[in-house]
Amino acid sequence: MRRSISRAKAGQAVVLLLALLVALAAIVVWIAVSNSLTLRRLRLRDGGDAAALAAARWQAAGLNLVGELNLIQAYMLADNADNAAAAEALHELRQRIQLATPFLALISASETAAANDLPEIPEAAEVVREIADEALFQDFYPGAEADFRAMAQAATMRPLHAAPASPGMGPDGGNLLVNQDFYEAVLGDDWCWFWFNAYAFLQHYGGHTHFGPVPPLATEPFLGLRLTTVETSLDDLISTGVPIDAQLTELGHPTLQPPADNGTAAAVERFQTVRWSAYDAGSWGPWEAMHAGELPIDGTLKEEYDYFGASAAISVAEEGYEWLAVAKAFGDVGGGNPTDAGLVLGGFDDVRLIPVDAGDVGVTAFNPEWIRHLRRHIQSYASTGLTFDGCRYCSALRTFDNRAWRAQALAWLAQNGHTCRRPTSGGSASGGGARFGH
Repeated sequence: MRRSISRAKAGQAVVLLLALLVALAAIVVWIAVSNSLTLRRLRLRDGGDAAALAAARWQAAGLNLVGELNLIQAYMLADNADNAAAAEALHELRQRIQLATPFLALISASETAAANDLPEIPEAAEVVREIADEALFQDFYPGAEADFRAMAQAATMRPLHAAPASPGMGPDGGNLLVNQDFYEAVLGDDWCWFWFNAYAFLQHYGGHTHFGPVPPLATEPFLGLRLTTVETSLDDLISTGVPIDAQLTELGHPTLQPPADNGTAAAVERFQTVRWSAYDAGSWGPWEAMHAGELPIDGTLKEEYDYFGASAAISVAEEGYEWLAVAKAFGDVGGGNPTDAGLVLGGFDDVRLIPVDAGDVGVTAFNPEWIRHLRRHIQSYASTGLTFDGCRYCSALRTFDNRAWRAQALAWLAQNGHTCRRPTSGGSASGGGARFGH
């Protein structure tokens, strides 16, 4: 009898021991998998951040080179030689730099991501070529579009391990057709999103024309310098306070020659209208714009850094995980804000990571389907109401056009809207990249 009891106890001990071993094995496996996932995400984050910084360095180099050419043009117009024709050639050179910089930035970002062992991003090269094929540079020199497409082909001959971020909303931001969060709210029946962002629109929607005009797509589709052309004379620039001499002094160059009054070429060319490269007012502005997104700013913001524009937004991915990083060039001109004068004068000597929401446009992780919807479908829908099969964003528009769906959303919000809570994560930025801080 005692022997049977002992055998029973021994059997129970074996079962308990086996159960403990299974539990310990499961814990070990869980720790190993968690550690692997953590290391993978850390590598993705570090590689994405490094790629964004690499792209921003090329943007800084492009801005500085355009600024140097503006300064050279000022020298030429201030000396005693006839340089008006050369000044026009310099402007074409500045525009060529604007065309090349996005591809140099993208190549550098991709090579940096590859050096950090990040994989190729499917469709990235194809989408870049598609965007280049549709890009227009109407105010540029003849043949600019062909040059841009040729650069795109050259830049995508090798696989891309980093991609330009997808625009989350257009420069207008107010038209829901270019707001990716709107589509995701419809597809996910996220009615609380409408409570906070578009409740009146949902209530009064009257068909596709209710969305209003669709804002134009950016001329520089990705990683561009966001510059424009101004036509004015050197004398007008100096008289309006553009700090050309201050920048020349800071760069170690002699200042401009004083105005001549003896009928020489310098006396004429100082007053001749020529083209210069300047910051596009719609793409560059003070960081105050971040407050609209409830982005907290701690401490005092130095005046020389109080600007956004031409930020490098880079997306990387690995095995279902995505990371979005944004970096930007910083610097000063004569100790002040480099964008204050409007004219590009260079002075960008540093690059920093910035919050994703602080970029010059709202961005999300690289999404080929969203990019194609923006570029191929929304203009047609806004004008005709027609959608396209095989596009999930078009299916969201069809759902929103369904009166029964809108009635259901409104009925639910009438009952439960007061229970909605605004998300604290800063929206639907997919795949990492801090929305309100990096």
